[in-house]
Amino acid sequence: MSAPRPAPRALRSPPLVRGLPALLLGLPLLGACRGDPVQADAQAYVAQMQPIMVENMALTRQFVDVATEVKRGTIDPRAVATRFEQTLVPGATRLRDEVLAVQPKTEGLATTHRALAEAWTTRVEVYGELHRAWGATELNAFDAAMHKDLEVKAAEERYFTDVNHQLAVYGLGLDQFP
Repeated sequence: MSAPRPAPRALRSPPLVRGLPALLLGLPLLGACRGDPVQADAQAYVAQMQPIMVENMALTRQFVDVATEVKRGTIDPRAVATRFEQTLVPGATRLRDEVLAVQPKTEGLATTHRALAEAWTTRVEVYGELHRAWGATELNAFDAAMHKDLEVKAAEERYFTDVNHQLAVYGLGLDQFP
């Protein structure tokens, strides 16, 4: 038995017409590939911010370690000054700069992001105040700066609540404690 013969050329559809149904069926998918620009911004935001949150968690641990040792009285006063000078202030400054470099396109994310940028800018100032107060042995100034740090932490908590509420719409979120 021989292979079936193709239809005469006159009976076959031109290639463009044969592919037309598949092309028409694929058009909605083409639009879906581009997606919602707000969702794309949310995904890009998470991709940019989550690595920063990992760094932030490391900085937070370092700060808590210093604060715990100060409270217990188990740390050399020069070591406190050194940690603020060499680790905490530069780390907070770097994170603030990284956050300022992130520019969400959508208004809601941009507004929420600005709140974090403001909180982390204040944190740089607070860590500087803590360093100066410690070096000058001004315990009242140190306590006042620690109170400001608590305000920064509260602003950071509000940020996570707000941003994760916005991101949840797209099944996304930022891990505050990675």
